[in-house]
Amino acid sequence: MDATKRFERILLATDGSGASKAAVDATIALAKSPSAKVRVAHVWNLEVHHRHGVWDVELRSEAQRLVDATVETLLRAGVMAEREICRADSEHVAAALANAAIDFGADLVVVGSRGLSDWQSLIQGSISHQLLSRVDCPLLVVRGWAAAAKSSRQVLLAIAGGDDIVPAANAAIAAAGALGSRVLVLHVARMITAGQSLVYAETDEEIRATMSKTIELVEKAGITANGRVARPGPVATAIAHVAEEWQADLIVMGSGRTGDLASIVLGSVSHDLLHVSSRPVLIAERVKV
Repeated sequence: MDATKRFERILLATDGSGASKAAVDATIALAKSPSAKVRVAHVWNLEVHHRHGVWDVELRSEAQRLVDATVETLLRAGVMAEREICRADSEHVAAALANAAIDFGADLVVVGSRGLSDWQSLIQGSISHQLLSRVDCPLLVVRGWAAAAKSSRQVLLAIAGGDDIVPAANAAIAAAGALGSRVLVLHVARMITAGQSLVYAETDEEIRATMSKTIELVEKAGITANGRVARPGPVATAIAHVAEEWQADLIVMGSGRTGDLASIVLGSVSHDLLHVSSRPVLIAERVKV
């Protein structure tokens, strides 16, 4: 993603839930480029579900009304929008959305999250976590959005030494958008262990160099940036604590995306962060090697 651009092609996944409505608000706030276009995608599932004590199935007409209502909301907000209804069973929802994002050439995917616990998300198949392994572009996971009416916003950019900080900085710049926004670069010290032994820990010099480079990238885009080093502790908890203290509208972090179940069970930082913070989390585009 070019750091001089805002998000231009946004795929918004919706299912009509409260989390999806928050994702709509976030999409309106981020689709600020005059040429921005949003594709509203809903996965129509023909499987029969047991809901509130009764068996239910979503009709095609119901899916169409849901998507049309979301498109209308976006159009009223001045955002160009179109619809897409995908068909898939419950095990292939994320794959259908990922294919829709690729076909659209999306530079951002927005999805709501109900904030399920770790084991619930594994059992029920969290769409946001499955999407992380399937799309390369930035992914915004929204549980709540309170920044839609703001002309500027506060973006917390969490970085760690050894990461490619450019995609994360670019995502933070695109998300900050309006003049007057601020970015707080939070450096999370990286320690690598093997068994009970500490193999590697960043030096103060390395931390300063990473912070300086990241702040420079953000400020070159005309956005005010400051830095802070996270206190020791679990990484996701440290990020969530600073986000709460600083009243961040959005958390941005680099993409350490993996696709296997073991990585989810062991707990990636992004996975953990989505459960310890109610703030939107934007995960930068995947670094291709």
